Amino acid sequence: MESKNRIIVLFFLLIIVNSCKHDSNKPPVGIIPKDSMVSIIADLHLADAVLLNANVQSKISDISSNRLYKTVLDKYGITRERFNRSIDFYAENPVVLDSMYDKVIEKLSLIESKGYNDSLLVK
Repeated sequence: MESKNRIIVLFFLLIIVNSCKHDSNKPPVGIIPKDSMVSIIADLHLADAVLLNANVQSKISDISSNRLYKTVLDKYGITRERFNRSIDFYAENPVVLDSMYDKVIEKLSLIESKGYNDSLLVK
């Protein structure tokens, strides 16, 4: 009978431990917060736009995507590795990533409506 009690106790402990998972809305340590990711992703899209702009390409022939992306990441004080870990984390939850991209689109639309004024250099 005592082994049956142990099994019951272990079963309930397992249920309790399983129910004590961390808050899925809060990213783990080292993951870039959602609001910051929105700004970073928006700036990376602006960097892509710069790279695709024929007028810019003709004036700055030595610019590379890696160098421009590094400039964006440096603006926020993060490494490419941390950004990649963060984007991987958010990609595991497509609903969260979609909501972030909705905010990215809003941010880029606002920038477009006000006119581009080198927002890569302004936080």
